[in-house]
Order: sequence, then C-alpha cells, then structure tokens
Amino acid sequence: MLHIKTAATTEPVTLAEAKLHLRVDIDAEDALIGSLITAAREHVELVTGRALADVSYSWTPEGDRTTPLPIVPATVTTDEGVTPIEFTTEPGVVPAALHAAILLLLGDMYENRTASKDSRLAVNPTVSRLMFPYKRVLP
Repeated sequence: MLHIKTAATTEPVTLAEAKLHLRVDIDAEDALIGSLITAAREHVELVTGRALADVSYSWTPEGDRTTPLPIVPATVTTDEGVTPIEFTTEPGVVPAALHAAILLLLGDMYENRTASKDSRLAVNPTVSRLMFPYKRVLP
C-alpha cells in the first residue's frame, strides 16, 4: 500500500497558469482551482506511473522487495531489506504533453464540477493521447 508522507508543496501547473487556461480572473475560486490542479496531477501520475511533483511516500509492496516502485523517478531513503520502503519522487522538468494533459483535465473538472450520477462525464481522448507516450510499462 502506498501512503503519502509529505504532500507536494508545488504543482507542475501554477494557479496563475490554471486561471489563465480557465479564463478565470477573480480570486473567489482559487481554493477550488488549487484542489483541481492537485487532482489532475495525481490522475496523470496514476495513469503514467511518472512523478510530476516532489512527494515523499511510504510503500509496502505486495510481494517481494524486487517489485518496481509504483512511481518514478524517485530516490529510496530506507535501508535495503527494510519495509515499508520510504522514497521521494524527483520529477525534474515535466514534459509539455503532461503539462497540457493536466490543464485539459483541470478544464474538464472545472466545467463539470457539478456532474451528477445522472450525467456522465466523458473522457477526453486528447488527454489519453497526451499521456500515452509517457505510460510506464512494467515487466
């Protein structure tokens, strides 16, 4: 099981970039937009297996310790043979395609934030296409 020890303090998309993308020029929805940025980043990380923000994790692998880390790039900070495994992601520069995917997801979530079970939110195929080349393939 994967647990966040220290959450990201900076996101790959800034609040200013997000508001520009969403065409929002008031501050009343900054908290909502900030949480949507985080949700979009976490979704892209989950789908691709690639880190997009500096986060510290504690992870207990299912199986043996040779199981690859669930998200990369990362530096393991615990001694060999110790579980749970502690590691910190170090994403470096976020590829432009993944940055764009975050913005598109953000736009979809912002525009459809009141979606109910009666109306289904469609998956944006462009988001999938932008993420596809960055999907991590595990053996």
